Amino acid sequence: MKMRDPITDYEKEFDELVGDLSETIKEMADPVSIATMLYSIAEERKSNNIIVREINAKFDAILEKLGNMDRIVERLERIGEQLSELNEKFQTKTEGAVIELSERDREILEFVRERKRVCADDIKRKFKYRGRNAASARLSKLFKDNLLEKVYVGRKVYYKVRD
Repeated sequence: MKMRDPITDYEKEFDELVGDLSETIKEMADPVSIATMLYSIAEERKSNNIIVREINAKFDAILEKLGNMDRIVERLERIGEQLSELNEKFQTKTEGAVIELSERDREILEFVRERKRVCADDIKRKFKYRGRNAASARLSKLFKDNLLEKVYVGRKVYYKVRD
């Protein structure tokens, strides 16, 4: 297989593009024609420069938007890290709360799991409290410890185990 010479190829291409023009210029002795051709070349060059500037401006705008997106991504990553840290602290706190539960609170939690949802009156009857306040206080404490969630039905407040 014969290798092609890139310089020869380039010279041929250049001759094809400019050859006729250079021959015409050599043959032309009229300065007005030469000036007209130079003017049209200068105008074409000016037009090309304007197009290149517009393309550069668009690239600059794209780069600026990419920079803004990078800053947004960095912010989102920091927020994600902060959320992960808070979630770990929350999990640790919740796990610690389960360990610190009194025997009565564990019994109440088990009762809520069995019944699916309970109100203060149910706790009062089951654990033989004299008033609803003690039962309500126990349920509220378990709610604040994030072990139960509230469900409002009319005027009654029911508690169920948090999912």
